[in-house]
Amino acid sequence: MAFGMTSRPRPVLIVDDDVETLAAERQLLAESGFRVVEAHDGAEALQAVQDDPPAVVVLDVQMPGMDGPSFARELRMALRRVPLVILTGVADPRREADRCNAEAYLAKPFDAQELVSVVRRFAA
Repeated sequence: MAFGMTSRPRPVLIVDDDVETLAAERQLLAESGFRVVEAHDGAEALQAVQDDPPAVVVLDVQMPGMDGPSFARELRMALRRVPLVILTGVADPRREADRCNAEAYLAKPFDAQELVSVVRRFAA
């Protein structure tokens, strides 16, 4: 197969500063057949978006440095069409999703099946 002709699926980018949450998301999504790329903060996530454009981004809102809303603004400038799923522990996740202009949101602690079904819906 010639270089550049691979039909590798676009990854799911998961962005979270909490390593345990990141590990749980990665394992769950990988076991569900997704290719997963992870980032620990917004700056790392922006680099990942440039290196390997994702099909969908699962984003934590509260992170040190570049937080979720700041990353979302940068993402929209770089890749407007990437679906964004907010994963947050705040009391009002819908408000955070609106702040990030996200397509969907999940509350932490997240439900495993809900995470997989939301990602599957947007990664298609």
